[in-house]
Amino acid sequence: MRDPLAGLADVPWRQLNHADGVAADVPDRLRMLRSEHLDTRSGALTWLAKVPGSTAGAAVVDFLVALIDDPATPDRESLVSLLHDIALRDVDLPLPDDFEPDDAFLAARKHVGSYASWLADPLVAAQAAELLAYFPASQQVVDALLASAAPASANLTLGYVHGFPSVDTHLTTALASSSRDVRMTAAVALAFRLGADLPESALDLLVDEAPPPAPPGWDRSMRGFVTLALRRVGL
Repeated sequence: MRDPLAGLADVPWRQLNHADGVAADVPDRLRMLRSEHLDTRSGALTWLAKVPGSTAGAAVVDFLVALIDDPATPDRESLVSLLHDIALRDVDLPLPDDFEPDDAFLAARKHVGSYASWLADPLVAAQAAELLAYFPASQQVVDALLASAAPASANLTLGYVHGFPSVDTHLTTALASSSRDVRMTAAVALAFRLGADLPESALDLLVDEAPPPAPPGWDRSMRGFVTLALRRVGL
């Protein structure tokens, strides 16, 4: 596999910044994410929390995605969390009509194919599904979500996908799952997609069943999702 940090020296880091100033020290922290020493990696992750909202964000996004793409990279789930913080920051779903993406968001949008591939990896599949909720879905992305190793998280993302009739069929079937989080997220997603046309079986789940914890990667509680779903159907 290609070195995920190839090209690091080609970025004009001295022309970029982070929260503490010039970003010339970013490359060393990115290299530390590959260290065999946990303390070194943890320190680099903490330090890179300076990047969100800075002009270095877009460049860092590209290298984080390359690192996560490589199965040999340690702590990949932590890197997905960092990627989320840099690329999405305080962006809420659904994206407002007047949403104006910054450079880091635009950089992240270029890597949707990578996020779709992560859906097959149980270590990062739930977080990958959440990332995909912010970007337009293609048939390839929808197919990957339908087959995700983290179906509950994928269900929530499918609730933000427009079109693709196979999604409604998939979610309706998932209402009968033996897994409570899969059932509940399917009901939420159907409510987001269908509104007042929500099947009665899905409405019963939303009203009668206690919400489980939200899947990894999602900041909103499942109870919060249920509240939004009931509001969407007019209750």
